[in-house]
Amino acid sequence: MSRASSVPKRTLALILALVWAGACDDQPLPTDPTLPPIAAAPLQAIACRVEVGAGVVACQTPQEDPAPGLSLAVTLGGQGTYVRLASTNVSYDGSDVLLADVTIQSLISQPLGTPDGTTVTGIKVFFHSGPVVTSGTGTVTVANADGTGTFTAANQPYFEYSTILERGEIAAAKTWQWSVPATVEGFEFYVLVNAEIPHEQGVLRWRRELGSRLWDVWGSSSTDIFAVGDDGWILHSSDGMNWSSQASGTGNPLYAVWGSSATDVFAVGVGGKILHSDGTGWSSQASGTTSNLSGAWGSSSTDVFAVGSGGRILHNGGSGWSEQTSGTPSILWGVWGSSSTDVFAVGDGTKVLRYNGTSWNAQIGWSENLNGIWGSSAADVFVVGAGGR
Repeated sequence: MSRASSVPKRTLALILALVWAGACDDQPLPTDPTLPPIAAAPLQAIACRVEVGAGVVACQTPQEDPAPGLSLAVTLGGQGTYVRLASTNVSYDGSDVLLADVTIQSLISQPLGTPDGTTVTGIKVFFHSGPVVTSGTGTVTVANADGTGTFTAANQPYFEYSTILERGEIAAAKTWQWSVPATVEGFEFYVLVNAEIPHEQGVLRWRRELGSRLWDVWGSSSTDIFAVGDDGWILHSSDGMNWSSQASGTGNPLYAVWGSSATDVFAVGVGGKILHSDGTGWSSQASGTTSNLSGAWGSSSTDVFAVGSGGRILHNGGSGWSEQTSGTPSILWGVWGSSSTDVFAVGDGTKVLRYNGTSWNAQIGWSENLNGIWGSSAADVFVVGAGGR
């Protein structure tokens, strides 16, 4: 089977940490799990420390709560996940001046440093805390900041990169300068990267998940997501980032998944296979057909539809699955409705069917096959298919 606050709106805040010592480069930093926690950092910051005398550079990620009063449209953390800061040409004059050329790279899927993809609002790197001396004595200060502002506190110095960065692009380096007495052997600080993005609630980063081919995805929330695919594969994410497989009890490909809640989820696929999850495991339900099923949708836990080959339409009203008359022998690929008495199904042969709670009736179609359907209401419905339709 195949298928044809204080921070402005649209602000992206990311937490990073950099540590500088008298001699520092841009090499990867090893993790030392025995390193004692350093000062608490907000928003899952990456915390790094340099032990110059011991020749140890270690990083860890404290799981701390957000800083009190911090309000952001989007709050993220992770050096090398959403942005990457890198340094080159680090030099120290031995008495007072430490210099480094610092670049910032965007790793997110949206343009960084713009509210609309065109207008340049730039990227600011705020010093959230520090510099704090960790080895030696004395006081370290930022010597050439582009300005100061209020991000998580008043009068925080920042460096500004006046550019828009697409995914993978690197901004031109800026020279950062610190005043560092000769008595200082190492210091640390935390920075926050502040920039506008066009869609603060949109996708920031795509990550590939390896395994069998996946056909469909559904979730009850951003932290409860199911994906189904070939070989009876069912994946579940409970945090929106990490996935684990769930036993489906079948090797049949599963083509569609839908649920009314985290404890009421249906998956359908080849050979009339219908599976149901109550939140603790998946069990098979009798469909009464061996036809392949390719779409599923419901208005509630007791009003669920499944569609598939041969114009098959199945309905579960809470007491089991029964077949409804579709009036077409063509494959139906997708199903969606605004209520239990207003449901649409689409498929091959230009078919658009509509259910009124009693019967299915054909509506006007197009010359291309239709593969998917979704709407926000009965008066606002979209269908897609072959030919870019």
